[in-house]
Amino acid sequence: MSRKPTRTYLPALKGRVGKWAFYTTLMKFSELTDRVHLSDEIYKNKKLSKMIQRMITEGRAENIAQYITTEEERFFPAMVVAVFEGSPNWLEFSISTRKAPRRFDEKLLDLSKLDSFGFLELTGKEKLFPLDGQHRLAGIREALSQLQSTDSLVPDDEIAVMLVSHDPSVAGRVRSRRLFTVLNKRAVPVRKHETIALDEDDVMAIATRHLVENFKPLSREKVISYRQNANITYADRSIFTTIVTLYDTMQEVFKPLSGSKIHELKYNRPSDDWLSVYLRISETYFELMFDCFPEVSEALKSRSPSSIIAEHRHDSGGHILFRPVGQKLLSELISSYLEFHWTEVFEDPQDDPEEILSKATSCLSDAFDMFSDIPTDLTQPPYAGLIWIPETRKMSIGRMTIVRDIVLMRYGFLSSRAGRLLSDRLQKSIGTEFSIDEFLW
Repeated sequence: MSRKPTRTYLPALKGRVGKWAFYTTLMKFSELTDRVHLSDEIYKNKKLSKMIQRMITEGRAENIAQYITTEEERFFPAMVVAVFEGSPNWLEFSISTRKAPRRFDEKLLDLSKLDSFGFLELTGKEKLFPLDGQHRLAGIREALSQLQSTDSLVPDDEIAVMLVSHDPSVAGRVRSRRLFTVLNKRAVPVRKHETIALDEDDVMAIATRHLVENFKPLSREKVISYRQNANITYADRSIFTTIVTLYDTMQEVFKPLSGSKIHELKYNRPSDDWLSVYLRISETYFELMFDCFPEVSEALKSRSPSSIIAEHRHDSGGHILFRPVGQKLLSELISSYLEFHWTEVFEDPQDDPEEILSKATSCLSDAFDMFSDIPTDLTQPPYAGLIWIPETRKMSIGRMTIVRDIVLMRYGFLSSRAGRLLSDRLQKSIGTEFSIDEFLW
């Protein structure tokens, strides 16, 4: 529960960009929760304010709180906070060049910077609300409310805060709302290929990097495409798959095995023991693929992968697993089997990681055995006429889920209701004259 804020002094730098004057300061998490509140003043209409707050608190607050309370290497970027009411007092101090270190070159000094250092006095009467960082604030509040120990260091964690003035007039509200939307709308989300390359929390990204760096069949030169999407044409003779497809494959496998939600897999790095389990599962997945589909093994273990790949991916069709859509199809089939048969949960402190790994490997092996005899020729059912169009010799990847469900129906993994819906989906996609029976084998 937040306390009534009192007078305080915050170290700050004064700056200006465009028409906005701002102060960059540091606040402890505990100070932040006491002084900054979710934006109830940016809209005159209180229902709009409540809508904004509801979207924030129902969003990522719990995920951020979990990150704060479990991740020792937690870090947050700066928040932008508007000052509504009250009048923070700027207490400036100067740097005397006569007292500066000997290495201080006075000739290089930008004199305007001498007036940028000081303390910002807050009386406690100010109303502060975030223009950028609403989810961070909600997550910090949630984390502090969950703390059981008074010895926790979390309340003393610091975050950079940029304070900007807010005019409560009609024009001022418009100006603040515009800054609110500019900061949030124009923020560039991290793209998937950037996550794969850099993220040290996302277990799919970690496993993908492990495969292309340490798993010999996939770490070979030119076998993996590092482009930003999952597309491969038949003319890409040496490339077997893309790094994006590898990531998506790991996500399909890890989700049912771990028992975790996707956002948990993305934001909560496993302990070293459990991370080792994920990495070994990633290798096992491809080893089992090699056992069940020798053409893939031959291509990735051959001295000349390009000649084998060209044999199985060409403009007349070829092998389904030499197309990204086929690799995605297989991963979703394996995932469906695991959802039906896997009952354990990863990362339970009561379980031995090695024992769970052994069970997971066995279940994964059973899944591959189940689907080891699926057709692989694109010119045959269930692919021809759905994801492979013979007339144009092109792929129609948007129908992959229909093909997946046809395969699941063939192996008894689709409910009768889903089967009836599948018939409607098929006919809406390619015409009422077609039936599912035409795509079974």
